[in-house]
Amino acid sequence: MKILKGLEKRLGYRFRDLNLLSTALTHSSYVNENQQLSVSNNERFEFLGDSVLGVCVSDLLVRRYIDFAEGDLTKIRAALVNEKNLAWMARDLNIGDCLLIGRGEENAGSRDKDSFLADAFEAVIAAVYLDSGFCKIKDFIIKLIEPLLEKDNLPVAYFDYKTALQELCHERYKTTPVYQLIDSSGPEHAKIFEARVVITNKLTEQGCGKSKKAAEKQAARKAWEKLINEEKK
Repeated sequence: MKILKGLEKRLGYRFRDLNLLSTALTHSSYVNENQQLSVSNNERFEFLGDSVLGVCVSDLLVRRYIDFAEGDLTKIRAALVNEKNLAWMARDLNIGDCLLIGRGEENAGSRDKDSFLADAFEAVIAAVYLDSGFCKIKDFIIKLIEPLLEKDNLPVAYFDYKTALQELCHERYKTTPVYQLIDSSGPEHAKIFEARVVITNKLTEQGCGKSKKAAEKQAARKAWEKLINEEKK
C-alpha cells in the first residue's frame, strides 16, 4: 500500500480504486509463481493502455500541428510513443521499483529493462483511464508528452519543411527558395553550420545545425512558419 500511494503521488492522480493500479504493476511472471494468490497480470491493461495512449497523442498532434500531413503526424506519434520514450517516462516515475515480478525475471534484471518498463507504463495509463475516463487520462498524457515535443524537437525532425516551403513558394510566388551556406565553425568532429534561405522579394531566414542539411532545414522551418502565419492573419 505504501508503494502504491507513493506512485499515486508521483503520478499526481488519486485512484478511486487502487486495485486497478495494483493490477497494472503485476507482471505475468509474478502471477505464474504465485498462483495461490489469485491475482491478475497486467497484460490486458497493456493492450488497453497502448490504444488509449495512441488516441490521446493523435488528438494532441492533430490539434497542435494543423498543417501537417497524415504521414508526418504518424511519424511523430511513433517517435513519441516508442519503447525508449515510454521506458524513460516510466523511470521518471520510478515505476520499475513498484513492479511485482517473478524471481526469475528479478534475477535477470528485468525490472529495469525498457520493454518491461514500457509495458508497465502502458498498463498504468489503462488503470488511470479505467478509474477516471477519457478526459482525465487525456490531460494526464498531455502533461507527460508535451515536454518530449520540446525536448526532442520532433516536428523539425519528422516534418519535411524544405519540401513544404518549396511547394508553398511555387504556389504563391512562382519561385523556388534559394539556400546559401553562410558559415561553419568549430572543430571538425563538432562543426556548427549556418545557412540562409532566400525567397525573392519576400523574406530571408537563417538557421544553424550540426550539418548543412540541418541548418537549411531550420531556415526552411522559420520561413515556412512565417509565411503560414501571414496567411492566417
